[in-house]
Amino acid sequence: MNGKLLLVLIGAFCLLAGSTHALKEEKAAAEGKEEAKEDQETAGAEEGEKGEEDKTEEASKNSETEEDAEEGSADSKEEEKSSEKPADVAPFQCNLKFKRVGCYADKGKKERPLRSFIMSDADLGTTTKKGKMPTGDKFNGELPKFACKCANEAINDGNAVFGLQNLAECWTGPDDSKYDKDGASEDCVTFDYAKCNESAEVCAGKKNANFVYYVDSEEHTKSKEMIKKEFAEYNKKVAVWRKEQAKKAKAKQAKKAKKSKKAKKAKKE
Repeated sequence: MNGKLLLVLIGAFCLLAGSTHALKEEKAAAEGKEEAKEDQETAGAEEGEKGEEDKTEEASKNSETEEDAEEGSADSKEEEKSSEKPADVAPFQCNLKFKRVGCYADKGKKERPLRSFIMSDADLGTTTKKGKMPTGDKFNGELPKFACKCANEAINDGNAVFGLQNLAECWTGPDDSKYDKDGASEDCVTFDYAKCNESAEVCAGKKNANFVYYVDSEEHTKSKEMIKKEFAEYNKKVAVWRKEQAKKAKAKQAKKAKKSKKAKKAKKE
């Protein structure tokens, strides 16, 4: 009896062990399937992400290529524009006609050859204290315009005579101004700061020099005879002035001598 019971228990244990083993195998198989499924999904997601990255890189490359093409097109257009011949630009023409008179010194004394300062143009630049020319490329383009502006300002003041001094200063005076009272000068320049000559269209004086012009208008035009007459009258005025100055100096000297004589006499007494 006991032997049969033992056999039954052993058989039941074996059955139980077999079913447990089967359950474990089924569970492991199921887990293996889930892992395989997850691996497939992960691989698919990675491939999708890689595909998106490839697409992004490709789009970026295409964009860069398009930008390079656009830049190249723009550069070629600029080159085409620069290679085109510029349209003919009419040279500057002043509304007034003025004649060159010449280059004359201005010693900067109290009675200057052209006594009225009108204006200056900082863009043109001025000579330094040592007489050096300013740097820059505006001088050539602006000089004719500045001369024209100076001519107009002089006429507005009722004068036909005007001069350009220190490259960018406009001076004027009455029509009977003695612009040559300090003598002739060679310190005048034209375009590119070259020395002014007879063929130069427009010139300007450097430091302490005027390049003088005369506006050619009916109300200010003078004949050579009139200019000669005015100059003779000027010389007479200068002669009278010099006589007066000499007379004053002589009287001053006599007064000083008289005073000195009185002082010596008083000292002796």
